[in-house]
Amino acid sequence: MRVLVIGAGISGIAMGVRLKRAGIDDFRILDETDGLGGTWRINTYPGAAVDIASLIFQFGFRTHPWQRTHARRQEVLDYLEQVAEEADLERHFVFGTRVTEARWDEDEHRWSVTTAAGEIYRAEVLVSAVGLLSNPNLAAWPGLDTFGGAVMHTQQWRHDVDLADARVAVVGVGSSSAQVVPAIAPVARSVNVFQREPGWVLPKGERTYDAAELRRTSRAWHRRLDRSVQIIRKEWRNLSGRPSYVAGSRRNRAMDQMARDYIGATFADRPDLREAVTPTYPFEGKRVVFSDDFYPALKRDNVRLVPRPVASATPTGLVDVDGEHHEVDVIVTATGFTAAELLAGYDVIGRRGRRLRDTWADGAFAHVGVTVPGYPNFYMLFGPNTSGSGAVSIYWKSEQQAAWVVADLRRMQRRGFSAIDTHELACTAYNAWLQRRLRRTAWARSSNYFKHPSGRIVTQFDGSITLQWLLLKLGRPLGTYGLRRGTDA
Repeated sequence: MRVLVIGAGISGIAMGVRLKRAGIDDFRILDETDGLGGTWRINTYPGAAVDIASLIFQFGFRTHPWQRTHARRQEVLDYLEQVAEEADLERHFVFGTRVTEARWDEDEHRWSVTTAAGEIYRAEVLVSAVGLLSNPNLAAWPGLDTFGGAVMHTQQWRHDVDLADARVAVVGVGSSSAQVVPAIAPVARSVNVFQREPGWVLPKGERTYDAAELRRTSRAWHRRLDRSVQIIRKEWRNLSGRPSYVAGSRRNRAMDQMARDYIGATFADRPDLREAVTPTYPFEGKRVVFSDDFYPALKRDNVRLVPRPVASATPTGLVDVDGEHHEVDVIVTATGFTAAELLAGYDVIGRRGRRLRDTWADGAFAHVGVTVPGYPNFYMLFGPNTSGSGAVSIYWKSEQQAAWVVADLRRMQRRGFSAIDTHELACTAYNAWLQRRLRRTAWARSSNYFKHPSGRIVTQFDGSITLQWLLLKLGRPLGTYGLRRGTDA
């Protein structure tokens, strides 16, 4: 086939739609799950929802009449299924297929992709659309295998476990925990929330649209207008001053104070909790949690915040680092994902047998987040250093990166190239420039999932969407070169 896409989430769908619109029909989209949607199919935990405005969290080519300011999981999944159906993508999906290896054939200038079932797919172009939040960070405390109750990561939610009247431990206070805890607290007997380090939290302002708003969102032109207005306003803020994630900037200080004021107002009657939930690192040093009900949930009579990490497990519960034993019936690990370990799910082998995991030994990188030197015809959507910039969502970025892939396909056909690779110098220069910019951010001064153990920030981009758009448009023609079979020029 001409193109093989790995991952049927938002990015994979964006790639499929772009290929269809370019008149390219010879492609497949593989996914290891039983359906499309990526993280929105896998994450079925109670309370799962979008933490940015629904108007922004959608494709530019297909707006949706959302029912809420911040869509819940099922509405997002329904939207993605509608987009795929309208684009006639169903016949291109191959579900229940886990990729284990992708190997570049030097002679044929094609990729050979092997699955866990031993099948081999061959394609001219390989596109990785697996996303950043696909590999759960699983707990490995001593004694966990002896625990007599149920254990589940938020991404692997067990709906067969009844939480009614159960004593539940939720480990972690990130975005998933902030959605799970308010959802289960009303039914559980008790909820112990274990906090290794507090996160910055701001209210989301989440609600269902009223009748007048629903009438407005029912009109496609109104939706497009409202979406554009929101993006332009956010982008103007990015262009008119240093963003809030730049440590010590005016906006960073203002947002820091806003978050502290929210803590003070919510926990005015609970000084113990006020102190426990106040971070000591710069604002936005970790992913900011947006929630209207997480802080109030911590004040419930049956909810207890344990401001200490877990040290070990026993047959009946968890032991924190101070040695206190907490008896529980169910353990929920809201411990996030190994986002810094990009493409950990399968092996990518490029020119001269070079493995991508070796190339990325000190942290993942790519040319403008899309290509890597020595791996021809290999593209990543939502790859290294493409997260961040709240003016848009993964939808916009995936659309722009998919356009890069299609432009290269056209270039190959027009120029007679069998492959396109990336200049080492261009990739090195781009990443050196980006890492210098990232040193000024709060991300560089905090412990977070954005960083590789080497200290390199591998997930975030520092800059406006205007800058990101320009880099994507210029980086492709200036940083890549064509190859023909039998020659390296």
